[in-house]
Amino acid sequence: MNLIHFRTTRKALVFASMLVMLSACGDDDTEVIIVEVPVETPIETPVETPVDTPPVETVPEEVVLEYIGTEKCLACHSDKKSFLETGHSMMLTEVVNGEEPQYPFTSVTGVPDAISGLLNTLGDPNGWEDIAYVLGGTKMANIFIDNNGYIMNGQKAGLILRPKGTQITSEMMVPYIRNPNPDGHPYAPCGKCHTTGWKAYTSAAGDERNLHMQNDMEGMQGTFAMGGIQCEGCHGAGSEHIKGPSKHNIVKIAEGRTAEDFLADDMGYGKPITCIECHTTEDALREYPEYETHFEHTFGVDSNYSRLPVVGEFGQPEGRKDDISVSGGRNAAATMVGIDPNTGIAMGKKKGFTCSTCHNPHQSEKNQDKAGHENAMVRQCKDCHTKGFADVQGSDIASAAHEFVATCIDCHMPTESHLFKIDLEGAKDDPRHFSADGEFQMPWLRAWDSCSGCHAEDYDIRAQKIGKIHKDVGF
Repeated sequence: MNLIHFRTTRKALVFASMLVMLSACGDDDTEVIIVEVPVETPIETPVETPVDTPPVETVPEEVVLEYIGTEKCLACHSDKKSFLETGHSMMLTEVVNGEEPQYPFTSVTGVPDAISGLLNTLGDPNGWEDIAYVLGGTKMANIFIDNNGYIMNGQKAGLILRPKGTQITSEMMVPYIRNPNPDGHPYAPCGKCHTTGWKAYTSAAGDERNLHMQNDMEGMQGTFAMGGIQCEGCHGAGSEHIKGPSKHNIVKIAEGRTAEDFLADDMGYGKPITCIECHTTEDALREYPEYETHFEHTFGVDSNYSRLPVVGEFGQPEGRKDDISVSGGRNAAATMVGIDPNTGIAMGKKKGFTCSTCHNPHQSEKNQDKAGHENAMVRQCKDCHTKGFADVQGSDIASAAHEFVATCIDCHMPTESHLFKIDLEGAKDDPRHFSADGEFQMPWLRAWDSCSGCHAEDYDIRAQKIGKIHKDVGF
């Protein structure tokens, strides 16, 4: 008997069994074998019903910004090296190892011997080792800080800037007395705008955010990362930017810090400063511990705006010709915004400008005649304004006189005021030029401010005659 052997194959069919018939072909003795081949029924895999799982929220790790220093910034931005010779960079210079600090265009040689009559408890300095820091050095003046961190006050405590190479003598020193009490002028009010990374000393009960003084000097009443307003003062701390330079981890033009920033745990450390935070008046001063400005308290808004006080920080009106502090642009941003002191509303036609609209912040306007600073002004008045001058009734030379003798800034920017707008109506002390309570000035220049430089005796009379100085609408 012949047996036929075969190998079974599985079919993907569900049967209890399969019958396979084998038939012989040929002789009759071939036995037919019926083989029952079991086939496994495939096991059905159960289909899992998807379960809605809430997404896991990933909390990004908090980035703590740190300052890297101007030299590291310049390693990439080498075309901005002229910034090192600007007033911002040298706003506060440390005296290192008792050696005289060096300035590019001015001199402090001989200052320790020239200072005298100080009210500070440490007395007059015997050498540079008795001076901790120097303020200023490029625009107007120098003042000095003693080794306790107090600004030197006295009859011969300040220096009006002298050209490089000058030997400073006692006769060149001027009085600087902000507070007649011994050690009456701590550095703290100045730190926020004269340094990079300033943190006030947190003296309030339970406030332990910053319990340090710079170099352990009690008069400093705070700490900072770098003296002067360095690159990172305006653009923000660069620790993330240097790891992977991107426009998303650095600030080009800052929007300004608020009270909330200073009240935070980091006290605004690492955040960029905007121009109007510093180039303003006492009305916008933020001080520890509340950090609310007088302007904010008056108008109930969160703002860096400010009004122009009749009696300002140095005792003069702020923002007009008779304000000595305006020279140098100290409150330029506040005057440019032009706040109506009665309403708190910005009136300045150039309120939307930034300082860099006209200025190159990396070059010195004061020293634009020096190499590397030729392009300190990116715009001149006549780049935007092409107005002609009007004649006065009864005179045919007024227009020519103004055209060829006066400049735009003579009239529109006396002592570097950035109010620009001139209102010739009314006398110098006319109430219309002041707020309703008489404490603040309206945001414009009077005939006194704009005309008295040339017409000292009869500026009001001339202003009434001419009406408008330009043939069409003025600035």
